[in-house]
Amino acid sequence: MMSKLLLQGGRIIDKSGDRFADVLIDSDGRIEEIGEGLEANKILDVKGKIISSGFVDLNASIGEPGEEQSETFISGTRSAVKGGYTAIMTVPDSHVVNDNPNTAKALIELSKQGLCEVITAGESTLTGNGAAMSPLGEMSDLGVKFFTITGSPSTDLETTRRIMEYSQKYGIKLLFGSSKGLLSHDGVMNEGVVSSQLGILGIPKVAEQIEVFQLCQLALLTGADLHFQQISTSRSIQIIAEAKLEGASVTCEISPHHFSLDESLVRSFNARYKVFPPLRNSEEIELIKQQITSVDAIATGHRPHPDHLKDQAFADAPFGTIGFETSLGAAITNLQIPISEILDLLSWTPAEIAGIADTHGGNLLAGRPANLTVFDPDAAWTVEGKKMSSACSVTAFENMELKGLVSHTLVDGKLVVMDGTIQDIGK
Repeated sequence: MMSKLLLQGGRIIDKSGDRFADVLIDSDGRIEEIGEGLEANKILDVKGKIISSGFVDLNASIGEPGEEQSETFISGTRSAVKGGYTAIMTVPDSHVVNDNPNTAKALIELSKQGLCEVITAGESTLTGNGAAMSPLGEMSDLGVKFFTITGSPSTDLETTRRIMEYSQKYGIKLLFGSSKGLLSHDGVMNEGVVSSQLGILGIPKVAEQIEVFQLCQLALLTGADLHFQQISTSRSIQIIAEAKLEGASVTCEISPHHFSLDESLVRSFNARYKVFPPLRNSEEIELIKQQITSVDAIATGHRPHPDHLKDQAFADAPFGTIGFETSLGAAITNLQIPISEILDLLSWTPAEIAGIADTHGGNLLAGRPANLTVFDPDAAWTVEGKKMSSACSVTAFENMELKGLVSHTLVDGKLVVMDGTIQDIGK
């Protein structure tokens, strides 16, 4: 049994507001009391730091099983808690596709190795081919309540519609990450002036926007609950906002690299900047930042790949960057919005979308599990991928200075990160 732990002298920011108070965590890992002058045998001085609910990521890739060299549940969640995450959702894009009950059972069991809560999403079509529907009912009976829609809806709108209709029967939320669509199958960066100058095949913004519009219309038609992953254009944000006003049950996320970095970085031909959707131009980034309050969540889009694969020529290297440990810093550094709004995007609303708002996000209250993050919003640091806890080290933020650093992370009251160092908790 754990001993009581006191977080002393911090500034609490949650959905109810902003105040200075101590947080006492009981021996069962729950918040016992919030107030001033509290006592405990074990005390952590967090003066000058913010105490918030733990961050919740809606879009991460874990290679296990089959691609353990990219990431395992252990390495991935080590990186996640280092970045302040107490829960993550993993998408089914590993070597083994989560499209059947047996695989779902195995992944759920594997995920228990993690240092934080892991929600495993399923694939809505067999092998992710976008044609034959997976056994959604059987998988949802096992607890899988999130399913990705793979590929362009343009290729088979009838199947996509059928999946949306079935999803409501089983209480499923659908996830859609933009495909390359039918306009840019071989593209590897944003289509525009820079791609033309470099002689690299581009991916036009409209490819994403067409898919977003189609799926919003299908969501309106069917009543399906749909979440858009890694939106990368301002027009996509507008389309989703318009669909919400019309009554669609849709939400969306954006990844830190899509509001922080632009396509000019690709001039280096360094594949650390090869991500999907691609980095857009600087004008698009500014428009996205202006519309950030219309976005529901910040999600990492964590896509690790072994360093030797990302060291290939730009056109040959895989898409992806690691993202857990830079998310908070990128948001504080690049978004000119209050910390409370950043926490809403990183924790409060993602917890609601993930269906775990009773244990994560929201308000810090007595009796709730102590899933907490403590961070210094003013701490400046320089990103070094080799020092991160992911199995891979390639980050699009390499050598950039960010402001905002996590010092402590607690998962169910267990101190898994202390003073920036991951603790041995027996996993």
